Amino acid sequence: MKPPAEIKTLWDRALALYGQGQYGESLECLRTLEASLPDDPRLLSNLGVVYRDSGDLARAEQYFRRVCAARPEDPAAHFNLAVTLLRAGRLREGFDEYEWRWQVAQFAPQRRRFAQPLWRGEPLDGRQILIYGEQGAGDAIQFVRYAPLVRNAGGVVILEVLPHVERLMSWLEGGYPVVNALSAGVEFDVQCPMMSLPQRFGTELDSIPPPARFSIPADMRAKWAARLRTGRMGVGVVWATNPSYLNNAARSVPARYFLPLTRQSGIQCWSLQVGPGAADTPDGMVNLSEELIDFAETAAAISELDLVITVDTAVAHLAGSLGKPVWLLLPYTSDWRWMLDHEDTPWYPGMRLFRQRRPGEWGDVVERVTRELGR
Repeated sequence: MKPPAEIKTLWDRALALYGQGQYGESLECLRTLEASLPDDPRLLSNLGVVYRDSGDLARAEQYFRRVCAARPEDPAAHFNLAVTLLRAGRLREGFDEYEWRWQVAQFAPQRRRFAQPLWRGEPLDGRQILIYGEQGAGDAIQFVRYAPLVRNAGGVVILEVLPHVERLMSWLEGGYPVVNALSAGVEFDVQCPMMSLPQRFGTELDSIPPPARFSIPADMRAKWAARLRTGRMGVGVVWATNPSYLNNAARSVPARYFLPLTRQSGIQCWSLQVGPGAADTPDGMVNLSEELIDFAETAAAISELDLVITVDTAVAHLAGSLGKPVWLLLPYTSDWRWMLDHEDTPWYPGMRLFRQRRPGEWGDVVERVTRELGR
């Protein structure tokens, strides 16, 4: 047993190395600690997280299952196991465990307290069901694909989304009543968060429903065609995620890295970046941020582009749903939905994934994108 001071030093060093993306060195410290703290749930969880983010999902699962066995009611342990299983593509098991998210602190602000009961997959028999977007705009765009399945299961579907997604959702093919999260007096019988729908339908990799489809009004398309059609290939670019989101810094690319794209012959780059990041628009790229007032406007603009190159943000889901070619730039430790190693994704057939080969290194990623664009 190491003395407490040495344990603290090793622990602090392990966390610092993990934060720097030095997963191997972090694991060395944690494994050294394991001899002194063999059954410590906090240490087992940290080992699971570092193994998962380094790409060793099998070992990560082993550690998280040990924590779940020792502490069956620990929501963080179940949530960590969920993310590991989902990243491994084991969706049915992963989405079952993902239901523990509501008891994890980071999701507490998003939990809704409705008087109406939660729908757990039982027959709907014509009841009105409110399906609400629980997390960000991108999650709503990705998971609203389940609305037709809920309708086919006998539900009268009402969609609730954030205000800046409301107009887009009114264009969803099939026609669904849409309210925004600020609406009052909406009548319904049961409710369900969108990201619980894969669990309700027992989703596996081979049963993921096709992306949602949006019917963009002809006048909107005509307006953006006149704006964006220049005779050159039109490429939309996004380099930064929402600064308030978890892991924003790791998912964002410095805008200057995209300068080589603007110098490609026969290509016109259009910035689809909104928010504070729009101020960094590189020379040679047209900044559209003031015109992109909501996701409906952004959808109409994307519909008249040839390609979208973006970091992991809502625009990726939007362009994928619109059937546009999307090149998605991912950090070394990407979100669970993009799994590991894949260059494609079952969520969007027209999407290509460009991953960091080493934590924090975007130069190589953008270099590969630039070469592909030149072809």
